[in-house]
Amino acid sequence: MKKIQQLVLASAVLAAPFMAHADLKSMDDTALSSVTGQDGISIAGTFNASIGAVTYTDADTNGGSLVLQGIHLPSVTIADSAPMTVDVVTTTIGSTPTQQLAIGLPTVTGDVTIDAIKVGSTGASIGSLTVSNLNLAGSTVKIWGH
Repeated sequence: MKKIQQLVLASAVLAAPFMAHADLKSMDDTALSSVTGQDGISIAGTFNASIGAVTYTDADTNGGSLVLQGIHLPSVTIADSAPMTVDVVTTTIGSTPTQQLAIGLPTVTGDVTIDAIKVGSTGASIGSLTVSNLNLAGSTVKIWGH
């Protein structure tokens, strides 16, 4: 008798997930086309990056350049609680509704350092630079074709 009770209990436990889905109904393509889910994505994480050099070259006749060497972004963090967001929005430009990719920029914690700043590609460094606690919170970048 005890074995039968255990078997009935085990069967009931195994059947419970199937009973939870009992009210699911199939949808045809017309009904499905009007259904939308949660849109947009969020991006968070810790990023490590380095850039060998960024060179600005003046286009005038004397031609000079400015070189930023050894650019480092060690452990730049975008928190889970305030992620970068990516979404599609519709904005009216003139009288035309235009879909745009909207990137919401968050607070970014971490430092950006530049090891050397040189005037001319072979000149001596005139110093270094650190940008601390970059904060882009509340900024939005919108991208669209035209």
